[in-house]
Amino acid sequence: MGKLLLGAYLLLFFLLDSIAAVLVRPFVEGSLAEDRRHDGRRVFNLESYGAIGDGVSDDTKAFLHAWKAACSVESAILRVTSNKTFLIRPKTFEGPCKPNLSLRVDGTLIAPEDPRQWKTANSWLRFTNQKNFTLGGQGTLQARGRRWWETSCSSVNHKAVCFEESKHIKVKGVKIVNSPHFHLHFLHCNYVNVISVRIKAPSHSPQTDGIHLEHTMHARIKDSVIGVGDDCISVGHGSYNVTIVGLTCGPGHGISVGSLGKGNSGAQVHTIMVHGARINGTNNGLRIKTWQGGYGWARNIIFRNIEMIDVSNPIVIDQYYCDSPEPCPNRTSAVEISDIIFKDIVGTSRTDVAVRLVCSSHVPCKRILLSSISLKPSHGGRIASSYCHNAHGQTEGAVDPPSCLS
Repeated sequence: MGKLLLGAYLLLFFLLDSIAAVLVRPFVEGSLAEDRRHDGRRVFNLESYGAIGDGVSDDTKAFLHAWKAACSVESAILRVTSNKTFLIRPKTFEGPCKPNLSLRVDGTLIAPEDPRQWKTANSWLRFTNQKNFTLGGQGTLQARGRRWWETSCSSVNHKAVCFEESKHIKVKGVKIVNSPHFHLHFLHCNYVNVISVRIKAPSHSPQTDGIHLEHTMHARIKDSVIGVGDDCISVGHGSYNVTIVGLTCGPGHGISVGSLGKGNSGAQVHTIMVHGARINGTNNGLRIKTWQGGYGWARNIIFRNIEMIDVSNPIVIDQYYCDSPEPCPNRTSAVEISDIIFKDIVGTSRTDVAVRLVCSSHVPCKRILLSSISLKPSHGGRIASSYCHNAHGQTEGAVDPPSCLS
């Protein structure tokens, strides 16, 4: 009898323990999700905080809870699981967080399709006051901007991903697609490293710059592929020590410094290097653009080792830039452009004028160097040419089409 009772007690204990384990496991996995580790780093999974990941359910609340938990742990990884799609409404993710936080996107994040759900937000995913932060992974950030493009308003620029007032930021590997306007925006940032990102939007999508830098210093953009409806990369006011290496650009409007000086404003941009780019089928190639009436300067800018394939306006300096439905008034002041190098530029031009350097009558461009340029017409039977207005500098090596610099 004793043995039977002992066996019954053991069986009852086993059943109760199994039931308890089943009931407690979700609580343990949610509350202790940070105890999972990857290479010694704590990993926070969205599902552990209630995210569904079906692309329909609103997972914003779960994302915010997971962010708050990961933000408080040094070297944490906030993970977006592969093969799942999480709908996230526009939110700001404020720092400072503990150092070395990573948001690893291996699945897909999608924005609301209805622009009204953005309410007053100008960015979908906005990161502020971050330090030593990485946005990485092999997944996709789908901003779903098509309805924005149908009612595009140039007075407001809505971004997919924006970093503000941050330093030591890395963006690596992710794909950002179909932003309402700018895809990846850095504002007042220091020490930015963008590696192997893929950015894509249709060629007809308005104002969809791939990467825009403004008041951003010490930035490096490497081995990325960008095809959009506006500039693949644009470098704005207050930016310097920017290096762009190994870029593939197209469709789009090429690589731009500017626009600068809009609304009679000041601009300071210097020490920009673009090296080893491949530009294919874009409306412009390498461009510096400034508005009349601005002031300040853009200088020490180097474009080197660039391949052009069927590009309209491969080399452009335009101090009369005017992106306005109304004609822009003539102004005597201008952003001064100097110490510009175009070197080892080869390929084909869709336009007859392959080199167009149009500078202010009152503030001419100076110290421009054209070196080892070979730009042929995309189609036979035509001759490529250069056009200059108040552009001063010199040539070095073979330059085709022939230089018009004075």
